[in-house]
Amino acid sequence: MKRHLIRPALILILGNGMFALAAADGLGEPPAEPPAAGPYTPVTGPDGVADDVTLDRSALDLFSLGDREGDSTSALFALARIKQETGEYLEALQTWEEALDLVRDRYGRWDQRNVTALAGMGASYRGLDRYQEALEFYGQAVYINRMNQGLHDASQLTYLDRISELHALRNEWQEATQLQEYAYYVHQRDHGDDTPEILPAINRLAEWYQRTGALLSARGLYERAVSIIEEHYGPDDIRLVEPLQRLAMTYRMERYPPAAAARREEPSFRVSAGGPGPERDPFVMHQRQPLNPYGVGERALVRSVELQLEHPDIDHWERAEALLELGDWYLLFDKWNQAMRTYARAREVLREADVPEEEVTAVFDEPVALVFPVPPAPSPAPWTEGVRSHEGFVSMVYDVTDRGRLRNLDITDAEPEGLLDFRLRRSVRAARFRPRFVDDAPVAAEGVAYRHQFVYYTQPRQETARQEQTLQEGG
Repeated sequence: MKRHLIRPALILILGNGMFALAAADGLGEPPAEPPAAGPYTPVTGPDGVADDVTLDRSALDLFSLGDREGDSTSALFALARIKQETGEYLEALQTWEEALDLVRDRYGRWDQRNVTALAGMGASYRGLDRYQEALEFYGQAVYINRMNQGLHDASQLTYLDRISELHALRNEWQEATQLQEYAYYVHQRDHGDDTPEILPAINRLAEWYQRTGALLSARGLYERAVSIIEEHYGPDDIRLVEPLQRLAMTYRMERYPPAAAARREEPSFRVSAGGPGPERDPFVMHQRQPLNPYGVGERALVRSVELQLEHPDIDHWERAEALLELGDWYLLFDKWNQAMRTYARAREVLREADVPEEEVTAVFDEPVALVFPVPPAPSPAPWTEGVRSHEGFVSMVYDVTDRGRLRNLDITDAEPEGLLDFRLRRSVRAARFRPRFVDDAPVAAEGVAYRHQFVYYTQPRQETARQEQTLQEGG
């Protein structure tokens, strides 16, 4: 059976201001764009959603039982959660409103039960893509939660995360970042600066900084994570692998940043420190290091590979993946001979483990995109009044040389023609690939096909809008 390596360290560079960690599955075409966010699905947490609610007739039985026993508040909460989980957001919103009225009548406006109802309403408005209302109700939930639990209590973190997401959806990146930093501060108060318990919070904030281009702050946090793990678990602990890999990724993104053009979903990518400024930024100590010290990133990645090669619980596929990641680093940083030796070592690891030759060959039999710059489609923000969404595409064919470069690009089809094809042609010329290998030697690949799909938005013509309004009014 053909097996492909799934690696965490490929960069898909989008000229829309975001990066994605793309999986290499052995295909010759570049990784597709990260999937657009699907229908909103509330997650488990204190915002009125639970995984353990049975979506069947027992829900109505629960409601009837709760009403008979005088516990109609809990029954309404359960019913609203079920409607929310099944995507019935308007019905869920009505039930949450009923529950909120009941809570206020029975227990008062400041009772903690208000938090559940208010956050549930926020989640329902989020499901309806009504972000402003969602922000308002989540904000009320946080306010009452702080009244009852305290300003820095960890119970508010779920709500802060929802609010941060909503600000990001509205392109309000400064507000979203401030909430992420405050959430980290709450964790820091609970666990201290240098304890293992703070590691998840460090990684979470570092990932946010990395996502928004604040690479220096992300780097400082990953360095802190490495130091904490070394201090508490030793320099050879396998938990060092992830922060070392992510530390290296910040340098790789510095060398191959996304294009400056902003996309709806992400801020314009920039190499910056992040945070509100030197006088308030807790990570300013990490921001004075010189840019582009790529050797530091390389050493971090080499160390992560060595840890995986030496650890007895890491299997041969994981070791090969680690070596491929390091080989890709060498290739992207123009260290061709080292890249070829590292790819060869990855093949050796698989063959030494008696992996069938056809599976080893399958890993290298097609070029793999490592960097593939894709420009954004010109469009207004999706919450602009009156916008309409459309699906477009650009189909192309190109060759990949034995050195991993893109050549002979031909646009074969585009819809709409002229919207993105010229800019796409210009940007993808900078793509870099791991070349295909035949008999363990790099060779060119010809006629690689790729279809780039995207969503763009248009404003309806004024006369069309008037016609639609007339029809709605019955004229």
